[in-house]
Amino acid sequence: MYRVIASDLDGTLLNPSHRVSETTKKTIHELLTQGKKFIIATGRHHIDVRAIKDSIGADIYLITSNGARVHNAQDELVYSQNIETKIAQQLSELALPQGVQANIFRDDEWFINEESQDLLDFSQDSTFRYEVAELAKIDKHGIAKFFFCGPHELLLSIEKKIKTQFSKSVNTSFSLPMCLEIMDISVNKASALQAVLKLKGFTFAETIAFGDGMNDIEMLQAVDKGLIMGNASAMLTSALPNFEVIGSSGEDGVAQYIQDNILT
Repeated sequence: MYRVIASDLDGTLLNPSHRVSETTKKTIHELLTQGKKFIIATGRHHIDVRAIKDSIGADIYLITSNGARVHNAQDELVYSQNIETKIAQQLSELALPQGVQANIFRDDEWFINEESQDLLDFSQDSTFRYEVAELAKIDKHGIAKFFFCGPHELLLSIEKKIKTQFSKSVNTSFSLPMCLEIMDISVNKASALQAVLKLKGFTFAETIAFGDGMNDIEMLQAVDKGLIMGNASAMLTSALPNFEVIGSSGEDGVAQYIQDNILT
């Protein structure tokens, strides 16, 4: 029987309106009542996710910035891994094609190179907002991740350039086809989840996880059972062809699976 449930947010736990449904909230509370643990694992910033946690009304661990940060149920930072300052500076100086936005998560701050209403629409229940800045000039200490938003083909060319130049320093991943994420080479959701499990006395063998994007792949592979959402990216389903596919986020797929297979 699984004792720990880990879930991505966008496209997974959240519905298409980027909110947690009442059915999902009820299911999470039932899990906790039965002594099981629920962990959020997302690419979002922890301040943004804190608002989502508050809407659920439960004490749960938050793995954020794709594993670069972990906060406990009391909102205390228990794990962090930053991009090396020299590498971060070089990343901030990359020449980007027209139509690609650059973002930085630095400790409790979010910087962007230009306005983006689309990104704000992902965080409707949060007061966390970006600051428009010249990214090459900001202090590069405490940077959890970069992310670039734009057409997928343009992002593929950026990823190729980054992998060529920084292959030993950073990990790249697509959270969505139009969102390329850059973290320290050691950072992914699986490594952060392992740190949480060790801290709480659990193992991957007792853990199940849900995801929909390529930034979930390490976590889905690491746990005893990884489940792919019905609305997952084609990149993920192609990469994990033998993994079970469940209902979509719009159908409360995570909650439905938990009710049918985990709750006793």
